Amino acid sequence: MAANKKIVALGVAALLIGAACWHFFGNDTERESRSDFASERVSGQKSEDPQEPLPPTTTAARSMVSSSVVFQHYQCPPGMEDCERNPNVAATPEDAQWLLTHGYPTVKQIQDLRTRSTADYREEYQRTGSKVAQSLYAMSLALDGEARTAIGLLSQGAGQGNIYAYHLLSDLYRRTEELANLITSAAYLRAAYLAGDSRAADRYAYQFGILSPPENLLADKEAFRLFKTFGRGRNYLRP
Repeated sequence: MAANKKIVALGVAALLIGAACWHFFGNDTERESRSDFASERVSGQKSEDPQEPLPPTTTAARSMVSSSVVFQHYQCPPGMEDCERNPNVAATPEDAQWLLTHGYPTVKQIQDLRTRSTADYREEYQRTGSKVAQSLYAMSLALDGEARTAIGLLSQGAGQGNIYAYHLLSDLYRRTEELANLITSAAYLRAAYLAGDSRAADRYAYQFGILSPPENLLADKEAFRLFKTFGRGRNYLRP
């Protein structure tokens, strides 16, 4: 089937994205997992480098921190290229607040996935209930091969305004062997755009540019259904 062949092609393309669109799938691996996209994680070890402060995850904490501080955490890291297409990098302080509100981890938080345990992320999510903590917990579950559990958590998050959940669901349906579905993967990324993330359009063009017109039509229809089902048609425009 042509669509299945394209899944393989897109898997290769994902490895070439690099800094063009930062996401935690497709990095070099040092451990095997039941999912194709498992990234390296140093089991049972913490990073010896000092942990830089991360943006607050609760509404109460956010109210005590200036927008400039939040913006600092979401800015493009030194040496990282093509940040204008990276959905996790903010262009303005207002953009940074939007990312924090709608579940987008910082680049540093994504990097830390390699050194923290899923139990850590579960505890943080249960303690704070924040959308960023929810995204990180789901990502850690996926790295441990618990893709279906991650999908359930992210589907719940999408219904609560976690727009980054759509990005992660797209990755899961593209990179998990037993769940691979090109149209569904494309639809979730399109749903992120419908929910308000303008940068999802750049990522869609990069990752799904090889789709045929009929496949794009199917993805569009499914995206609208997902947006109405999970997002209830609510749009949160990215600044």
